[in-house]
Amino acid sequence: MTPEQLFVAGGLLVVALVSWWITVVQQSTMMDSGMFSLEPIALILFASSWTIGMVAMMFPTTVPMMLMFFHVGRAATPEIRAGGGPTVTKAALFIASYIAVWAAVGVLIYLAIGAANAIFPASALSELVSSPLGIGMASLIVGFYQLSPIKGECLDKCHPTNFLFKYYRGGRVGAVKMGILYAKYCVGCCWVMMVFLLLVATMGVLWMSVFAGLIFIERAIVHGKWPSRLIGIAFLSAGGIRLIIP
Repeated sequence: MTPEQLFVAGGLLVVALVSWWITVVQQSTMMDSGMFSLEPIALILFASSWTIGMVAMMFPTTVPMMLMFFHVGRAATPEIRAGGGPTVTKAALFIASYIAVWAAVGVLIYLAIGAANAIFPASALSELVSSPLGIGMASLIVGFYQLSPIKGECLDKCHPTNFLFKYYRGGRVGAVKMGILYAKYCVGCCWVMMVFLLLVATMGVLWMSVFAGLIFIERAIVHGKWPSRLIGIAFLSAGGIRLIIP
């Protein structure tokens, strides 16, 4: 492992740890499903909390990607490396564009929930998502999505080797484009889980840890679709039990 790889991997893990610490500290101020407001200050606070939470959960899974980023970049043909080979700066641009997409997704989800709260009574929505029916239906949705072709395709594209051998591009612009594209597949993998976490589990640290572990297993530890399918079956089973036994 080169010094650059050690620096980037270590930096990602340190930032992830700091983000987990901030998340734990601010847990008492996290919003539940009945507190989504379209006020700008509320949106800014949520976007900050969401982004920090995504950094905490997602940065550990990006370490293998960044290690492979340097390896593939140095082995690529001169045409593919046009604009220069991999550097710490380009790795940072990759990561920055990646997390920017996740931040934008969080804002869109928040606005959608805020709009729903503006149309329907907030108390009714809060009661629904916290009820056995709401939790059961949400679990079934997560389970079915885990088994869907879209999830499988995105998960396959998220694998560092599969992604970089196909999409690696040199230069700073190439690094930004790769970060955005990788984020697109990452969002495709995880957005349903994140909405579940946001609405049903209200972004609690324990739930975040569980979901981060599941994401790390299916994307960084095991190459293949069977972990995702097992997770999907577990959600389907839990959802079915929740509906049958309130």
